[in-house]
Amino acid sequence: MYVPVFRSKQQEIQVLKSFVFDKNVYPYIEIIKELDRVSKQSNKEKQISLFGGENKKTFESVYGSLIRSISAQKIFIDLPTHLSPDRNMKQESLNFLRTVISKREKRTSYLMKLKQYSDKIIPVISSYLQITGENDSIYLQAQELKKVFPSLAYRIMVATYEQDISEIIKTIRSKDYIFIDFGENILEENDWEANDIKDALKDINVHKIIHRCHIPETITMSSLEHGQRIEKIDNSLPYIYKNIGGNSFSDFVGIKKDNITNGGVQSPGLIFYDAVENAFFGYRYTYGGHKKGEVKPDLNEFETTIVPAVLASSSVKRMRAKNLDYLNIQNWGWNILNKINNGEENGKSPAKFKRISMQHYLHCIQQKMRDQEF
Repeated sequence: MYVPVFRSKQQEIQVLKSFVFDKNVYPYIEIIKELDRVSKQSNKEKQISLFGGENKKTFESVYGSLIRSISAQKIFIDLPTHLSPDRNMKQESLNFLRTVISKREKRTSYLMKLKQYSDKIIPVISSYLQITGENDSIYLQAQELKKVFPSLAYRIMVATYEQDISEIIKTIRSKDYIFIDFGENILEENDWEANDIKDALKDINVHKIIHRCHIPETITMSSLEHGQRIEKIDNSLPYIYKNIGGNSFSDFVGIKKDNITNGGVQSPGLIFYDAVENAFFGYRYTYGGHKKGEVKPDLNEFETTIVPAVLASSSVKRMRAKNLDYLNIQNWGWNILNKINNGEENGKSPAKFKRISMQHYLHCIQQKMRDQEF
């Protein structure tokens, strides 16, 4: 029913490893770099195996280990072709994009490196038409991957959906999936574009997943109004995906899609999901700013401003009053907030608060599905 999309970044990987996914939740991983992290060991410190060689990390060892550690029935694996090279992109991701993802045959060979997990993973295929101009790229990828994997997923972008569907028809099987990526587009039941795609796919009898980035890229921590509902976030997709042709819904797990770039001033802030209102509320620092001459925001405000405000919020009161266990012990995001408040855990970390947002949102959505709210 639900497909949460993660990227292969440290905090997102921690969520993937720690969360227990219900059988109707299939996580989706966008692999954006070849290894989880670059080793800082010197040559003298490299571990030598008993068989005489160095134990070097490889793509298949890193992501094979991750796949084995995730408590989910199935996992979608994507090397995302929709990413565009950017000079501000982190170097390891830029290299992977240029040397692997942008080359169809190389990308397919990397997915094949994970073939021993064919019973658990579902590789994702996207068109190269916008990248290389190749007309039959979806078909060519599928012909190789279907030799090994019982199920494949086809990721359709709105801008190229007609060309994508014409290729998919030639190769799709009944156990495959279609993933329709609407980006940040506002979706409604009478949306003409969504209904055009629904009509174009109606005769393809496979499982269809509607994906939308529910937190706009324009939202920043510094732009939040402390303690206020974020009106720009529309999380209606879980309630309408069936009416626009979906069997499942998908999003970026309660956070903004990461742009994989370097730099920027770290701003203490949190986007917190209110499961009762199906809305998001923003919490941010009080002092400092980003303008020239201003004192930079202090990370201490995660502990002194943000955590106390969240714990005393109306959102928390509403969720506690509901009998759906939104804030029970299985909610690791909620647990971390309380540990920080009690001084049991360091809270001066933007990455940690990203993890809190994700774990809390995942837990709440799963509780809603158990209660058959969607």
